Amino acid sequence: MEPKDQEKKDLMEAQFNKPAKPAKTSGEEPLPLVINDGDQQTNLNQASNGHEQYGTFAGTITFENILHAIGHNGRFQLLLLITVILTNAIVDLQNVHTVFTLTTPKHRCKVPGFDQDTYAIKSPQQAELVDRYIPKFGDAETKKCRLLPGDNATRAFYEGLREVDNDNLTECSTWVYDKTVMKRNLVTEMDLVCDRTVVRSHVNMVLFSGKMLAAFLQGYLIDLFGRRPSLIASCVGMMITAIGSAFVYDSVSLLIARFLAGFLTTSLFLSIYVLGIEFLTKQQRSLLSIYSRVIFGVADLYLSLMAYVLRDWQYLMLAIAWPSIVAVVMCWFMPESPRWLMSKNKLDKAEKQVERVAKINRKVLPKGMVQRLANTETTGNHTVFQLFGELKLTVRWIILYINWIVSCMATYGLAFNISNMGGNIFINFAISGFLDAAVSLFNSFIVNKLSRKYFYFTCSAFGAAACILTFVPIVFDAPNWCVVALSLIGKASIVAAYPLLYTYSAELYPTTHRGIGLGSCSMMARIGGLISPYIADLSFFFTGKLASVLPQLVFGTSAIFGALLILILPETSGTELPETLDDIRGKSRKPTKPAKNEDEEALV
Repeated sequence: MEPKDQEKKDLMEAQFNKPAKPAKTSGEEPLPLVINDGDQQTNLNQASNGHEQYGTFAGTITFENILHAIGHNGRFQLLLLITVILTNAIVDLQNVHTVFTLTTPKHRCKVPGFDQDTYAIKSPQQAELVDRYIPKFGDAETKKCRLLPGDNATRAFYEGLREVDNDNLTECSTWVYDKTVMKRNLVTEMDLVCDRTVVRSHVNMVLFSGKMLAAFLQGYLIDLFGRRPSLIASCVGMMITAIGSAFVYDSVSLLIARFLAGFLTTSLFLSIYVLGIEFLTKQQRSLLSIYSRVIFGVADLYLSLMAYVLRDWQYLMLAIAWPSIVAVVMCWFMPESPRWLMSKNKLDKAEKQVERVAKINRKVLPKGMVQRLANTETTGNHTVFQLFGELKLTVRWIILYINWIVSCMATYGLAFNISNMGGNIFINFAISGFLDAAVSLFNSFIVNKLSRKYFYFTCSAFGAAACILTFVPIVFDAPNWCVVALSLIGKASIVAAYPLLYTYSAELYPTTHRGIGLGSCSMMARIGGLISPYIADLSFFFTGKLASVLPQLVFGTSAIFGALLILILPETSGTELPETLDDIRGKSRKPTKPAKNEDEEALV
């Protein structure tokens, strides 16, 4: 340590630790404790009548004080931001790559005995055989999945018959595919068409089964073993799974890979989110989830570009696996959450982690500041059932659960539905990613100026309205791009609301139960995720004029229902994070006005 820094630290510690003066009788003011923070100075001498005095410090120390003391906009926060960017990119890429790797191209049965058959007609001989064996009558499934066999084929070809008894048709076992979108993907490699089409939905359902299990377990693991061990384990597991997913060879290995991807993406996201939010000030917490959603949008743009350039599912899987390798290195350097360590009464370890962050940010911390942090109900094992001890809190968590279910269902369902909307899938997905990133980035500038719950309500309600209005172009026979535009706008708005729900939920749960609480919310969200691929494919199972927009109608009505319920819950904007259940029992936390600059950030 430089002599100047040592002198500065000694002076601060001397100020902080010297005995409190007796009550003043001559109007003399105590020497304030000032911590330099770049060009700003944070005065920690926030006197408050009735509080015990610690040396020259009067008042209750909060973790917010410590964050300002060690630098809340320093190099460590940059390291944390990079780690969040990488991990969120991994989560998004692994979640939605099936838009391309499982998209169903145009296809038909392969002509028997013609090994050179392709979907595109390349010779008169091929055209004659296709006319002879491929039915030109019946529904789309008949034309894609059945052959005219033997004499029926000859009779239909030579006599020009328009109808042949379906009992005389045979189901084909091999197909040829249109390769204009993807030259190779999982559907073409494993023939996931016709009677095996439902496997596509099963693959996405298994993804959310893994997410549900992770949400159930990871919340407990995060709170039991700590944020950092869970983060590192999830990151290493995700790296192995991401690379291994490029080498699945049948539907069973594909289902296993998607289950593991679902489990590990949720574990990774929960770990980095809880760790990140506990290292940030109240002004920064809302930005964490919003910037995460911006990264999701940017990752979608990257995925769309790679899919367009590569057109091969294996190369695409490897192209989206590399961030997981870098993330393992970044996660290794992340410290444990001091908040969690203090909740386990490990104050010495907590102080070491705080000092480590201070060193990275080139700051100094007054000795004993962590030990003096007021923290009640810090020890003991915590379970999700403790959150349901009162009716008021039970209603609160149920409303959160409903919103997590409908938000997850709509977010992923609308993403899966992009491949079903018609038009250019690469352009549609890229526009979707751009809108998601742009709307979320715009939100980052206004989120701390608005109410959490009303902002969430506005985004959800607007997105729901756009989805519901997709029936209008259908009724009036408007161009298909009108439906696509409304769907993408609705998706972008609902996606913008999702990170607000993360922040809002995290601020409602106390530190002692935050991992468990968010884990339970995430588990409930996977119920919506489980059914989202089936809702996205509703247009395949229903007929009628509105069948093509049935998924949007379901997602829209569900989203507006959840948004209305959220209005019942308390506001959290500008409040301190609750540390224990006692902080939220029997009292409401009054929000403070968002700070306009660093000098105005409240240090209560």
